[in-house]
Amino acid sequence: MRGCAQVAAWVAIAVGVMLVAPPIAPADLTPHAPGEAFLVGSIAALGLFLVLARRGIPAAALAAAPRRRLLARSVVLTAKSTEEEAIWRGLVLGLLVAPLGRPLALAVSTVLFAASHAPRQGRTAAVHLATGSVFGLTYLATGRLHTAIVAHGGYNVLVGAASLAERDMSLLDTGGTARTVVASPRPPADPPPKHADHSMAPASAEPAARLEGVVKSFGDVRALDGVDLELRAGEVLALLGPNGAGKSTAVAIMLGLRRPDAGRAWLDGRDPRDPAARRGVGAVLQEVGFPPTLRVRETTDLVRAHFPTARSTGEALDRLGLGSLADRQGMSLSGGQRRRLAVALALAGRPDVLFLDEPTAGMDAAARRGLLRDLARFAAGGGSVLLTTQQLGEAEEIATRVVVLARGRVILEGSVAEVRARAGTTRVTLRAKRVPRLDGIASIDSHLDHHVVYVEDADVFVTELVRSGVPFRELEVTPVSLEDAFVTLTRENPA
Repeated sequence: MRGCAQVAAWVAIAVGVMLVAPPIAPADLTPHAPGEAFLVGSIAALGLFLVLARRGIPAAALAAAPRRRLLARSVVLTAKSTEEEAIWRGLVLGLLVAPLGRPLALAVSTVLFAASHAPRQGRTAAVHLATGSVFGLTYLATGRLHTAIVAHGGYNVLVGAASLAERDMSLLDTGGTARTVVASPRPPADPPPKHADHSMAPASAEPAARLEGVVKSFGDVRALDGVDLELRAGEVLALLGPNGAGKSTAVAIMLGLRRPDAGRAWLDGRDPRDPAARRGVGAVLQEVGFPPTLRVRETTDLVRAHFPTARSTGEALDRLGLGSLADRQGMSLSGGQRRRLAVALALAGRPDVLFLDEPTAGMDAAARRGLLRDLARFAAGGGSVLLTTQQLGEAEEIATRVVVLARGRVILEGSVAEVRARAGTTRVTLRAKRVPRLDGIASIDSHLDHHVVYVEDADVFVTELVRSGVPFRELEVTPVSLEDAFVTLTRENPA
């Protein structure tokens, strides 16, 4: 219902604007059949799509896409295009022609059109300059506003339909052979608009990243086996698992660095391999490296140049305590300093989403705590963080949700408290020559006379221990930590 109301509002605005917009004489005064104006607009739309999208029409993907969703999207895009053409060509360009002349009126109206659509989007502004120029030329050439509407609407429908269709069908190269991956019956909706200040997104917002039924193998080793995983706005998601569980592979597929053998991946509602999907992402992977002879300041400037609203070099470096190293060459940095620089570069572009694979490896305690505070603030402001770490205390400190991987599968998902509860044990420490065999012991770690026992019911265990007559001292009963729960769960599910 909301979509119908929006379409009706756009059409009403377009009709109202057309009633007051001044008529404009066509550049060619020779009479033309009404259908010719429609043909001109269609050719303009197709030409723009082929040139700006830099690809052919994905006929196979369009054929596989749901017809109802294609039709609904086409109606919405056409209505919006009608409203914009009524305003920008019918009214703005029409009013400017008389005082400025056709060329200058076209230039001014096109610049205003592009500025209103993409004030901070860099290359996207150039696309709007190109499209606005073509739409304006079709109107000036024919004197018929519906020519510009057909050009604008047709272009938007082609782009929107191709994007929608390609979400429902992926052609993945496996050993040089294209294979079709079955699509989800409910693909994700269009991504919510981004906000530079990371305002908290609504609870129903599209996940920042998602894996659905993802399978990935390397030879005979299956790294991921039907993994479903999503990263939501405003959360720190800790992805935990033993070495070889598939954590880094999952991150690489979410970032579009690897292709799944089966299943689907989305990043910002798009295919992760689409560069547009990665524009709001910062990442630190397991292996980091920098040009050895570039100074830290120069490396930071190189990365900042890719983002229109990047932090200043000084701000980016000071945030990770690297200001004093700005003139050092990359080859002279220690392992911990390289790791801090990698995190600084990931944050330099003011991303909406962060993927951090072991980000604190090699950091000292002060740098690690400072980074964790930054990540918590980032998520509290609406950003999304996916964190893999072997330091389970870090996950316990800042994670809002935990996913545990083992043998390439998700074995548990929930809050830190839920993961602890799922382990189903309590931690009992004591000193004794030995711990007798008692019912309810899940596991036991012993070193000389010091024992850490994980039990299902602490009261029952202590009672039975007293009855056994075994001397003991320094008995302490504590809830399990996230690390304790992780060890218990992954013992049950060995990688």
